[in-house]
Amino acid sequence: MQKRREFCKKSLAGVLGLNFAKPLHSLASAYSQDHIGIITNTVGNEMKEDYRATLWELAQIGYKCIEGGVPEGIAPNEYKNLLKGLGLRSVATGSSMGNLRKELDHYLRIAELLEAEYLVCYYPWLSSATDLQTPEIMETIDNINQMGKQVKDAGFRFAWHNHDKEFAEVGGKLVFDTMMEHINPDYATVELDWYWVVKGGVDPVDLFEKYPSRFEISHIKDMNNNRDEGISCVGQGIMDFKPIFDAAKTGGVKYYIVENERAVKGIDCARVSYSTISRHLGL
Repeated sequence: MQKRREFCKKSLAGVLGLNFAKPLHSLASAYSQDHIGIITNTVGNEMKEDYRATLWELAQIGYKCIEGGVPEGIAPNEYKNLLKGLGLRSVATGSSMGNLRKELDHYLRIAELLEAEYLVCYYPWLSSATDLQTPEIMETIDNINQMGKQVKDAGFRFAWHNHDKEFAEVGGKLVFDTMMEHINPDYATVELDWYWVVKGGVDPVDLFEKYPSRFEISHIKDMNNNRDEGISCVGQGIMDFKPIFDAAKTGGVKYYIVENERAVKGIDCARVSYSTISRHLGL
């Protein structure tokens, strides 16, 4: 736990979401509001109740990019038009490796109808990944490379999403490092989840510097101060985001996507997260 704490900032201001008092490093020349998005599972409760009203609220907050699938009961083209009417666009959609292997054409069709830029594999493993060994790691790498080529040939960019499982050590090396060494960057980028990196005991800044330009999308959530170091809304936890944002350009980050799949009041979480990210980007 102490190692992870080295990447977090314990302060009353941070916990209370009041870390906006001092100006933050500006990246305004490189980024705009068009680079800030949210994955819809963050507002899952609200989307189920009224997805139209929820998307309208997200647009009012300032979001420009939406990640996620199509709400149940609505056609993809209708959903795309709804987003466009609100000044939103779908930047990414996807599923797990298991589902993508079975129905890749289906998910590519959804991406095409939504005019999404990325198809994301949110979980690259075909098992629980609780006891990873070299054969499974290499099989997963092959799956990512093969699928990435298919996705590229279809006109989209493939991305795989990490959790903390990839920061276990196997054969004297982090699983993540093995994956990065063998995955073809022409076929796949990483949707790096900063929270899960820190949860795994690694500094995202080190990854940006070690693998420059390999992380085109970032999932951003915060870490709470409880014993379980659970998920919190961006700006309401203990993670020190400033150095990560400062190094993000080196990592090749194009999109900053808010995610808190455990949020109870998703819109409130979306609002404070947007404010925090905007200030870090100097907007």
